[in-house]
Formats: sequence, C-alpha cells, structure tokens
Amino acid sequence: SAGLTIGVGGSGNSLVIADGGTVVNGNGVIGYTNTASNNSVLVTGANSLWTNSGELSVGYEGSSNSLVISNGGTVANTEGYIGLAGSSSNNSVLVTGPNSLWTNSSYLDVGSGGSGNSLVISNGGTVASGIGYIGFTNTASNNSVRVTGTNSLWTNSGELYVGGFGSSNSLVISNGGTVANADGYIGFDSNSTGNSVLVTGTDSVWTNSGDLYVGYSGTGHRMVIADGGKVYNVNGFDDGASPLDSSNSVLVTDAGSAWVNSGNLTFGLAGHDNSLVISNGGLVTVGANAYAGDLATASNNSVLVNGTNAGGAASTLSVVGSLFVGNFGSGNSLVISNGGTVANTE
Repeated sequence: SAGLTIGVGGSGNSLVIADGGTVVNGNGVIGYTNTASNNSVLVTGANSLWTNSGELSVGYEGSSNSLVISNGGTVANTEGYIGLAGSSSNNSVLVTGPNSLWTNSSYLDVGSGGSGNSLVISNGGTVASGIGYIGFTNTASNNSVRVTGTNSLWTNSGELYVGGFGSSNSLVISNGGTVANADGYIGFDSNSTGNSVLVTGTDSVWTNSGDLYVGYSGTGHRMVIADGGKVYNVNGFDDGASPLDSSNSVLVTDAGSAWVNSGNLTFGLAGHDNSLVISNGGLVTVGANAYAGDLATASNNSVLVNGTNAGGAASTLSVVGSLFVGNFGSGNSLVISNGGTVANTE
C-alpha cells in the first residue's frame, strides 16, 4: 500500500514481472539516491502488470537505472519521470512490442532535471500521457525520445514540450512511428537553446491538434522533416513574441516530406535570423496566410524554396491565402531557385 523502491542506494538490484505476474504499490522508484545505479525493472508478457497508484521515477537521484516493458507488458502510474533530479543521468525506458504499454495519467517528464536520459518506443509499443516533457528544467540537457517502427506511438492528451527550459534535448520519429499531442513546443524558455525534432521516413508522423512552435522562446531550435516524414498542426511559428528569439530553423526535404499547416505559418513573428528551407521536392502547405517577418522587430528572417527531387517534383510552398515577406519587419526574404515553386493568392 506504500511505495516500492528498487535500489535505494545500491546498484544492480532488479525486479522482474513476467508471465502474467502483478505488482501493486504507491509511488515507485528505480534508483533512489545519487549512489543508486544500474538498478532495473522488466515487465514482460501478456497480462504482466506493474501498477503504481502514485508517481514512477526511473532514476530519482540515481543514474543508469532502467525500465523495460516488452511482449505485451503494462506499467501504469500518475506522473512519470526518467531522470528526476539534477544528479540523475543516463536513465532509460524501453517500451517495445505490440500491446506493450506505459500509461501516465498525468504527465511524463523525460529528463526533469538530469541529462542524457532516454525513452525508446519501438516495434509497436505505446506510451500514453497527459502532458509530455523532454528536458523540463534549465539543468536538463541532452535528454531524448525516439519513436520508431510501424504502430509505435507516443500519445499526449495535452501539450508536448521538447526542451521546456532545458537545452539540446531531442525527439526523433522514424520508420513509421507516430507522436500525437495538442500544442507542440520546441524550446519554451528564453534560456533554452538547441532543442530539436527529426521526423524521418515514410509514414512517420507528428500530429499537433493545436499550434506548433519551433522556438516559442530561445535560440537555435530546429525541426527537420525528411525522407517522407510528415508534420501536421494548425498555426505554425518559428519563434514567439520576443525580439530576442533567433536562429530557429525548419528544413523540409525529400519526396513525400510535408509540413501541413491548416492555419497560418509565421517565420519571424518578432525575432531575427530564423529560417525555413524547402528542398529536394519537399512540400509546405499553408491553409491561411504565410509571413516571413511579421511584427516590427522581425528582421533577417528567410524562406528558401530550392530545387526538385530525382523524380522531377518541385520543392513547393503552397499558400491558400496571402504571402507577406516582411509584414512590418525589415531585411526579411523569400528566395525561389533551381526549379522551386511558390503559389499563393495575394
């Protein structure tokens, strides 16, 4: 009825739940203090279940602790953490195989304060959460999530933050993996830098039912859509309302790769030196208006539509509404080269 800890201060301790076994407790911890390392839990097989009525921490303060959910096993909790404290690094969770499931009824935080923590969802595994974070606090760096393989899924009923206040955190969606959420943010705080998302491979999809910000705040955030990957959202932005937001970028490249904005697309809302590159037959569509430099402080933002792919399909920016190159800003640009195509009504 109380908590369960695997590895309070020691190393190499383990729990295995298999063949339909069940463990039930309050809060769960794998690797509690900063001396606790290489402790592990394996939940494997149909109907194998670990239920935490409270939160689950894979690496509370410790490092290199792990959780594996495989072959139809299930883990359930409220909040989930992979690397909670600043000292907690290189902890990992793997959810792999059809019907393998990790449910977080509240939020899931991959690298709350630590560094080098990771989540991998593969081969049809599923992770469900309320709000998702990859690198939450300003000490969180180089944390990662990889969703790879057909039917592999990370679904969030709320927002997804790739680098909330931290830096150099990443999300990779590949080989037919899927991530879904409400609003999406790559870099949320003004001190966050260098967070990234890569969506690559046919049927790899990132669906934002709300808006997507590639650099809501901060600098050097990046999204790449390649090799047939797709990203969907309502309004798309490469920065927030601060003139200090800068050097955020999006690359859409290769045949079948698409960034679909059902609303507006704004490159350089208020910041500077942000960029969009569409190359090698990539496609960006905008359901309303597109802006390269919107507010008066927006400067030196750029859009480049360049080239065709091997099949001859042009790199394309398609805007249903109006296209503004420097609405109120200065030094903003649009370049169409080497067979690229831009289409808009005004």
